[in-house]
Amino acid sequence: MSDRDRRRGARANARAPHARARQRRLRLKLAILGSGTAIPHPRRGASGYALIAPSGEVLLIECGPGSTRRWPAFGITFERVRGIVVTHHHVDHCADLAPVMFGRNVPDPPVRTPLAMLGPVGHHALIDGLEGLYGSAVMDPLGMREVIELRDGDRRVVGPFTIDAREVLHVAGSLGLRVTCGGRVLAFSGDSGKCPELTALCRGAHVALLECSYPASRATTKHLNTRTAAETAVDAKLSRVVLTHFYPQCDDVDVAGEVRAAGYTGELVLAEDGLVLDV
Repeated sequence: MSDRDRRRGARANARAPHARARQRRLRLKLAILGSGTAIPHPRRGASGYALIAPSGEVLLIECGPGSTRRWPAFGITFERVRGIVVTHHHVDHCADLAPVMFGRNVPDPPVRTPLAMLGPVGHHALIDGLEGLYGSAVMDPLGMREVIELRDGDRRVVGPFTIDAREVLHVAGSLGLRVTCGGRVLAFSGDSGKCPELTALCRGAHVALLECSYPASRATTKHLNTRTAAETAVDAKLSRVVLTHFYPQCDDVDVAGEVRAAGYTGELVLAEDGLVLDV
């Protein structure tokens, strides 16, 4: 190798860490706003997650009570949020919709970023009901909001995010989601028991965000516990799983140990409020 080639190689190696750091910054990020439930917990807020695109645009997944208080820690603003997807209308998944609707109207003039508000069948009625309850403070004076109801098999594009919905096993119309952005795929269970639709939704995702409401000792068909979450991950051949939506009973057991005992051997992360992950 000539001296010239050595110098060229040294310059390339010197640049490589910076290039890798920049590449990491440009990846799709998953921010955990709330990893718990409606039950008050000292460390876990109600359901809330944010996908942050390399462009800085944000898709909120769930909007549980108090989840918006986490926004500043992740640099999330009303102007950056392009869409909010709610998987079902239980209060721990959607109670902060009204604060978002109100907050967009507080600046003068109101926020002009288009906002897609997506949810299951009945979402129009929910938004109409909030407007009826709170009046002009939460209405859409500039016509910048679009309310979209999702059914099984629907696909919608919001900014850089492509959202696919499947009906899963919880309450009628409950949705699981598959979100693609920049070639990366996140699957999200919403609230769901073990079912073929959830397994199909997760298969091939780079990261699967799965609810894990209970320890294995608590049998349930409308939620996942540590055993059925592990079985879903194994059946879907997932290499990377993030567990979330923990009820307080999970504090009393070794959640990761129970998941491993049920057969899942891939990468496993237990969500904590404030955590940020690459997808």
